[in-house]
Amino acid sequence: MNEYSCEELSYILSRYADTIYRTAYIQMKSRDLADDIYQEVCMRLLKQQDKLLDEEHLKAWLIRTTVCCCKDDWKSAWRRRVTLSGLGSGIESQSQKEEPECGWVTQCVQNLPEKYRLNIHLYYYEEYSQKEIAQILNIKESSVSSRLTRGQAKLKKC
Repeated sequence: MNEYSCEELSYILSRYADTIYRTAYIQMKSRDLADDIYQEVCMRLLKQQDKLLDEEHLKAWLIRTTVCCCKDDWKSAWRRRVTLSGLGSGIESQSQKEEPECGWVTQCVQNLPEKYRLNIHLYYYEEYSQKEIAQILNIKESSVSSRLTRGQAKLKKC
């Protein structure tokens, strides 16, 4: 077992915090939920027993873990049984008030279906190649290409 030291963890989080948070925010569409996902990814990094080989593997692991945490959150029992509108309009309206500075393009990307949204985010925001996205998401490169094309077409309509 070759765990990360405190200095290494601090470096990783300072370097990749924006990437983790942006990926979570694009997926979850909420700052509060993105914060929760960010914390979960940090916890998983702390529990990581072995160091990842290099920076690219580490970044890919962090993005993949963020995506998995987002999916887990959306599939959770709480999400399936409780909706924000059921809790009261105060929570929903407060959440919407906190995020007005979100740009028009970001809102359009967030309104895309998940499979297009994630591919668009990784390609344009994180600047991964189609081949790298395919490896991160465990899908075919041709699927990445078609999702990017379809996502771009949907964005043009926005």
